[in-house]
Amino acid sequence: MLSSVGRFLSLLIAAVVGGIIASWFLRAPAPQPPSPSAAQFYPSSEASGVEVTEMPAAARVELGGYVEARNVVRLSAQAPGRVVFTAGQEGDRIGAGQLVAALDDDALQPQYRAAWASLASDTAASQNAQTQLYHRLYGQPTTSMMGGPAYDAYERSFTPFYNMAQSFMGQMMPGASATPYSPFGGSNMPLMTQQQSQRSYPAINNARADYERQLAGLVGSQSHIDSLDAQARDRRAISPRSGVILRRYVRVGDVVQPGQPIADIGDVNALDVRIEVPVAQVAQVKLNDPVPVTVNGVNLWATVSQIYPAADAQRTVTVKLALPQGAAAAPGMYARAWIAQPGGGGPSMLTPAVPTNAIAYRGSLPVAFVSTGRGVEMRVLRLGDTMGDRTAVLSGLRAGERVIVNPPSDLKAGDSTSGQSQ
Repeated sequence: MLSSVGRFLSLLIAAVVGGIIASWFLRAPAPQPPSPSAAQFYPSSEASGVEVTEMPAAARVELGGYVEARNVVRLSAQAPGRVVFTAGQEGDRIGAGQLVAALDDDALQPQYRAAWASLASDTAASQNAQTQLYHRLYGQPTTSMMGGPAYDAYERSFTPFYNMAQSFMGQMMPGASATPYSPFGGSNMPLMTQQQSQRSYPAINNARADYERQLAGLVGSQSHIDSLDAQARDRRAISPRSGVILRRYVRVGDVVQPGQPIADIGDVNALDVRIEVPVAQVAQVKLNDPVPVTVNGVNLWATVSQIYPAADAQRTVTVKLALPQGAAAAPGMYARAWIAQPGGGGPSMLTPAVPTNAIAYRGSLPVAFVSTGRGVEMRVLRLGDTMGDRTAVLSGLRAGERVIVNPPSDLKAGDSTSGQSQ
């Protein structure tokens, strides 16, 4: 009897234990909280944003800029034409005096031939005019060997009879007077009177004037050839200094017009950082001052090499910072520079400040998202120094506004924050 009661109790205890174990494994799972929707990017405590406070003004202001070659030459077309030659492409090195591009010169070749033909004609005419002038000056005797009234009367009576006899002898002996001088040493030319042998100054002056006209024509022909040479040079783009082709604007076969750019040549071994400094800060910039710069993730010191004398429409002044030789940079890279702040960041100078994790970057520009009653506004910032977990904001925010911390990458202006505050 007792054994049967024991068996019954043991079975009862085993059933109770088995039920407890089964209920433990088979119980329903606890309800999970609903998964956050796509609109819930951040906790509800951050939906309305963090208030923008104030902090002492930063000792330096951060300005964005870009790297550019120090010596850049833009070669432009000086004449219209078709491109028949280009040297290399972007990134190729060019030596000083090397031909970069050339235009066709088909239209100049006929002009060259005509100019050289005109020069040859003017050269021959000037030589002939020179001979005629020398003949007028030195080709005839100036006076007779004997002079005076007696000889003048003698030759007026004798010369005509002599010339008549000479003509008669020439008819009797053909060929005797065909040469200027006879075989016997005497001249067969007609005698000239003293008056006839005198120089004709008007004839000499005409010969001289004709010679000078021919010389002027010779100079004009040479000037025409020089003009064609200049036109031929204008059809070639030659680099004035050694460098690298930064950009090429034309290809072989393109038709260009005067003033159209052909190529940019720059020296990539000498680089500058170009920044735009607000007028309020430009007084803190001095020539040859060292300025901390960050380029391509590398911190280095650059020297102020140039300050433009005037501000632009945005109330900024262009400043160039010379990078050290061998800096790991290339033209076009984004760079950041820190310029001294007026007053050196004294305690009396306060500026808005936000948590560092409230600053995002859109296209290399620092921005913050301000929470307003109408939604989210994106503000582009100009940053100062970072102190602890807060960063000074020199422009873009006002104290008292609320910014969103840890903004997601797809957050944009106009998004609503009402869904996040629920």
